[in-house]
Order: sequence, then structure tokens, then C-alpha cells
Amino acid sequence: MASENIPVIIGAGQVTKKEASSVMGGSPVDLMAEAVKMAAEDGRLSRHFLEKADLLITTSLFTDDGIINPPGCVADQLNLSDARCMVSGFGGIMPHAMLRHALKAIAENSAGLVILTGAEAQHTMQQAKKSKTFNGWNRSSGRPGLAPLTPLGPFDGACETEHIHGLSLPATVYPMFENALRRRYGRTVADHTRKIGKLMNRLSQVAANNPMAWFQEAFTPKEITAVSDTNRNIAFPYTKRMNAMLFVNQAAAHIVTSEKQARMMGVDPSKWVYVHGYAEASDHWNVLEREAYGISPAIEIVGRTALNQAGVTIGDIDFFDLYSCFPVAVQVTRDMLGIAENDKRPLTVTGGLPYSGGPGNNYVMHSMAQMVEVLRQHPGKVGLVTGNSFYMTKHSAAVCSTKPPKNNMAATTDIRLCQKTVDQGPKPQIDPTPSGRATVETYTVMYDRDNMPSQGVVIGKEENGKRFAAFTPSDPSLLSIMTREDFCGIRGTVVSKDKVNTFTPD
Repeated sequence: MASENIPVIIGAGQVTKKEASSVMGGSPVDLMAEAVKMAAEDGRLSRHFLEKADLLITTSLFTDDGIINPPGCVADQLNLSDARCMVSGFGGIMPHAMLRHALKAIAENSAGLVILTGAEAQHTMQQAKKSKTFNGWNRSSGRPGLAPLTPLGPFDGACETEHIHGLSLPATVYPMFENALRRRYGRTVADHTRKIGKLMNRLSQVAANNPMAWFQEAFTPKEITAVSDTNRNIAFPYTKRMNAMLFVNQAAAHIVTSEKQARMMGVDPSKWVYVHGYAEASDHWNVLEREAYGISPAIEIVGRTALNQAGVTIGDIDFFDLYSCFPVAVQVTRDMLGIAENDKRPLTVTGGLPYSGGPGNNYVMHSMAQMVEVLRQHPGKVGLVTGNSFYMTKHSAAVCSTKPPKNNMAATTDIRLCQKTVDQGPKPQIDPTPSGRATVETYTVMYDRDNMPSQGVVIGKEENGKRFAAFTPSDPSLLSIMTREDFCGIRGTVVSKDKVNTFTPD
């Protein structure tokens, strides 16, 4: 491959609008178009060159009510007459997957100038619904579109028994992972809660200094862990301030091209940022099939592969952004990458999804845009950004720098190789209708909006080694005990009726 086809990010833009806009003019399409224009201005790319983009990819929207063909709508608004249009499919790693698709297209000379963008306007939509003025975004385009980057939809991350027992709700599943991790660390409930507070406080301190953050505020550990009128319990051990903030108005965009094209367009090389290493892979797809909880073989393999491609070690990384939809995602990624708990390097450049904002599938577009800016301010330094889809299911890692790469492996390496390695790991069999003696592996307790425990959920194993999900009896005293004491390892009996499973402890 000729060196002139080395892909490079030349522009990055972000939009955060904390006030609700009118539905007309405040749609995700409008936010995406604005972010693309900002990315073009960032790279000092003229309107003439921007309109020559030949590929536009947008992340799939959570709030697409009344939007027909979102990428086509963005292309229409930006007058991109030559752009082929594509939508990503669902998952938090999609901005990374979109970027990798762009790198490969440019390296293979099948695209010259690629625009990547995504947005959410859930805050505006929420306020419009409250005032009963929301009737859809009313945007459409008749442009033809390419096949989605992935066919995944919002409900494809879980099987039937997982859906039945709440394991298709991130706010339920991630607390279960957290409790398993606490068990793995050997901590008490109180000690682990304090650790979570300190961890998330570190993230919020970064958000406090990020003008793009939704909450530009440093929350103390106590403000993060203590229940209050503004910080209710969601699912044990998580409060609201430990959950990704979805109700934002945010957009981000990247412009990617080749070195040759960047020179021809007159883009200053000080704006160029390269991807030195990239990998992605899924842990066993269903939560109930995971090898164990509190670990991730896929993160370890993906991280190692991306670092090897870049020719660096984890100790060489100057800046991180570890995907942070919930505290356990940060901790497991940190552990799997070999970052010590007491490492002084910040784990985010944005402030994380609970504080900087979690705009649906598009957070990584923001973390990459922020990393681009940080690396430009520190030429020659190295950054690592990770992504996470569904329930710590699919993982991605990108190693970036302003330095040109020694090779183009990030664009050309077969990304399926990591998956083949992960797939060789042990995979317990799922039993949708379990019966008999069983042991709890992990659990959570869900709360109602009045901060009262409402439902216990467990993941367990039968004596035959098969995995199951089940509810516990809704006994208030039992639910209270589950939030004060470790319920992992508890034995009892599981029964199934009409596909709904119930685990009763001894």
C-alpha cells in the first residue's frame, strides 16, 4: 500500500446544547449537521472540499421517531451530493467500527473523504413530551442508502429468558456485574461502595473541566454514593449518578481522509491524528453464557492486540478514555488492560458517560473527538480509547497519536482474528426453565421511584452446571438483606413456571 493512502483524522467537532431546543431545528439531524460543520472548521476544510465527501456514516439513533433515513437527511442538509450514506447499527462501539470502516476504505482507495457523525436529542424530546408538543422529528430523505454497518438492533443483545428476567436492561445487568466484581475483589458492601465513589469522583473532576460535558461539575464521592432527592437508587449498588446520562442534546463528528488528500486540501499537518492500532471482539454474546462475571476475556485480547499493532505497552499510554457507562465497565476494562488501581493517569478525557453525557450509541464519537484535541495539544503522545456495546458484550480499542504510524495495521488487519480467540473460551449452557438446587453467582435489587426495593434478580448455576436467570420472592426483608450483605454464593432452590423463574434462598 502506498504511503499516500495512510488514513488520517483531519477534523473533529462536538456539540452540547444543555437547553432544550424547539423540535424544529433541534433534531438529531440538525445536531449532526452542526457537528460536521464544526469538524470541517476544526480542520480548516473549505465548504468546497467538504461537499466532495464520498461516504457519510451516522450512528443509529435512540430517538429517531419521525426521522426517515437519518444519514440521508444529514447529507441533504449539508448538500453532500456525492456521498454514499450508511447507518451504523446498534452498540456503543459503533463509532469505533465506523472509524475502522473509514480507515479501511481510505487505505483501499474505495473512499477519499469520509464523514462520521452521530447525535442524540433526548433532552429536547423529553421536554417536548412533557409539554405535549412532541409529534416526531418530521425529517425524511429519499436518498438511497448502503446496507447498515451491522444489522444489530436495540433488542438483539439478549435471549428470551434474559429479556423475561430483566437482563436486557443495562441498568439491571451492570449492577449484577458490579456485585460479582466486589465478590472477586473480596470486599464488603460498604468498602466497595466507597471505592466506587472515589473512582467516579475522579471521572467527574475531568467533566468539571470539560466545556462539552453535560454536568460540568465535580461530584464528591458522597454525592455519588449517598441517596438523596436528586440521586435515587436505581439498582443495587448503583445510584442515579453512577448511570450513564442518556437525556442529553449532544453530537460529534470526525472527518477522515488520506495523507495525500489532506495535503491536496491544504490541511495543516498539526491537525492530523492517526490510528496506530485497532481491534474489536465480543465476549460470549449472551450474559448467561459468560465464562465468569467481573472479568472480560474480550477486553484483554482486544486491548493487547491494539497495543501490539501500535508497538506500545499499556505503560506507554499517556491518555485514556475507558468506556464508563457504569462503574464496573471502567474497573473491568482497567483490570483487563493491566492498569493498576492506584495508577495516577486519569481514566477519561471527557469525564465519562454519567457526567460528560451518554448520547445513545454515540459516546465514543465524543471520546475520540476529545482525544484528538488532547493529542494535538501534546504532539507525539499516545492515547487509548475503548468502546463497549450492550452488556459489556462487544469491546473495541483504538490507539492514537499525532505521530505517523510505522505500519497501517489498524486499517488492514483482519478484525475477526480476536473473535476467534475469544470464542475458544468456556461457555456455560443456558437453562431457560431451571429446577432444583442452585447457587447464586451474582445478583441485584431493583428500586422503584420512591427508593423502595421492588425486585430481586439473580444469575445462578444449577448443580448440573447450567446457567439461569431468576427473580427472588418480593419479600421486603429478603430484599433488604440482599442490599446489606453479600448474596453471591447463597444456595437455594429454583423453580420455573410459564418461563418465569424464581430462586428462593435456603
